[in-house]
Amino acid sequence: MTPNHGVEDPAPGVNQGGLLPGSMGEAAPGLRGRETPQKGDERTLPIGGRGSKIVFLDFGRSRIFAVTDDSDEVLVFNNLAELAERLRPAVIVVDSLPGKFQETAAELAKTGVTFLRLKDLKKLSEERKSNGLKKSDENDVVVLRMLFRRNSNDFRPLFETPEELIVRELTEEWATFTLMKKVAKQKRTATNHPLAVKAHKTLQNIVNELSEETHREAMKLPLYRLTFEQLGLKGPALAYLLSHDGWALKTLPRTKLETRYGMFQRPWRKMPLRLQLLDKLAFAAVTNKHPKYSTIYENYRRKGMKHWPAILRVAKRILRDIRKLARKTREAGLSPPA
Repeated sequence: MTPNHGVEDPAPGVNQGGLLPGSMGEAAPGLRGRETPQKGDERTLPIGGRGSKIVFLDFGRSRIFAVTDDSDEVLVFNNLAELAERLRPAVIVVDSLPGKFQETAAELAKTGVTFLRLKDLKKLSEERKSNGLKKSDENDVVVLRMLFRRNSNDFRPLFETPEELIVRELTEEWATFTLMKKVAKQKRTATNHPLAVKAHKTLQNIVNELSEETHREAMKLPLYRLTFEQLGLKGPALAYLLSHDGWALKTLPRTKLETRYGMFQRPWRKMPLRLQLLDKLAFAAVTNKHPKYSTIYENYRRKGMKHWPAILRVAKRILRDIRKLARKTREAGLSPPA
């Protein structure tokens, strides 16, 4: 069994409000707070008989705004399950997907619904301005349809499999609770009050459980499983990268991928989230004496390189190794186990 690489904290890239970049200002939901069909206001999600509609969505604070490809009427729904029952879409197009809707999206994907999202969110605001429209949920969903009709290549699959979306949700929860644990640890060092100690221990247990559950679910992803078996890496930091950025690892050339990850030395606070996670993965591998990556680290140290620049070189090597495996999974057409 390989060491538990990549499960170290703190949660990088999470601001002091506990939010992840790109989360639309909403904290990751609790494990028991996900959106699921509720008795009394929901019906069973449709299985089979999927229609051919393309539906465009924008998520408001408490409502979902939708417009179909064959109508200009903006419809309003309480949740995704209600929308799926009424419209029976084949394709759902979004600018982004809030965390609280991810489990329902995964269930819909199992029935054959394809989710697409806008690659560059700046295009939404630019298109709105060029058409003289004010920012609103109603306008945004119409603008989203305009962009899709003009160039569908501006959109890509939100996720490849329902399993990938589940792992993404778990890793976001891990990041949120890891940040909370870090804050609780700081409070504990400032006081010996029993409640401060209890809070830290409770959050530590939650983070550990999330790490274990994330690994179990991530093993259903071909790329994660291959990385674990061939590179000896594991944990929520790795799972976060693979579930959020798998498409880039599989498709981008090496130079563009390294540019995307910001593979150059910068002050830690300015590092992109991807690089922070990758650095945490490299640090954990070195700390746990990974036979390959700790040797690379020691070689750079013997050449006079300082600690963090050497860790950055290890991170770069890990990125290249994962990219090679990602290409293998794409070429082999690997899919999650049944």
